[in-house]
Amino acid sequence: MTIMEETEGTKARLRKVLVDSLELSVAPSEVPDRGLVEALGLDSINTIEFLIWVESEFGVEIADEDLSIKLIDDLDLLADYVDSRMKPDESLAEQPS
Repeated sequence: MTIMEETEGTKARLRKVLVDSLELSVAPSEVPDRGLVEALGLDSINTIEFLIWVESEFGVEIADEDLSIKLIDDLDLLADYVDSRMKPDESLAEQPS
């Protein structure tokens, strides 16, 4: 799978999580790549709830210092962030003896 395919797959999952977690009355395919806060009328509570669902869905932890409106507002940035957090840490990989 290419990086672009991986990102698109992650974005599709993020759209579904967003719609499901916030019970939005739009189809996941209608969620834009950018401008989510304005387009969907998200407030601070919605964004926190969404990020909790993202952490649960993808098995990642979003670091407090990484939280920003820019991350939440742009699916490309969020997908890249999630993908980078899901990659196994090579330093923890078993070293050959």
